[in-house]
Amino acid sequence: MSIRLVLGLISFCFALTGIFLANIFLTMMIGEINRKRNDTDLVSYFGFNFAKMRRIFIEYRLAYPQGLKDTYSLTAFAVGMAGLIGVAACLGFFG
Repeated sequence: MSIRLVLGLISFCFALTGIFLANIFLTMMIGEINRKRNDTDLVSYFGFNFAKMRRIFIEYRLAYPQGLKDTYSLTAFAVGMAGLIGVAACLGFFG
């Protein structure tokens, strides 16, 4: 096994772990937002797009100013993206 393959596998594990944790924290934020909302106006756990994710982060920050789940989610997402960049570098996408 080459060092490039090992680094690629490690980067891939970081990418999967980061994206998984970001989604878990996002789901936890939706649960906390839904606790404060009426039963007729809940945020769905399914179907994500940029506008919905932005609304979730804004509502979570307004409802829980001392909450850290938004920070954890963004940090985990950054780790996941760094892992994906590492995989791309190991596959030779950058020259």
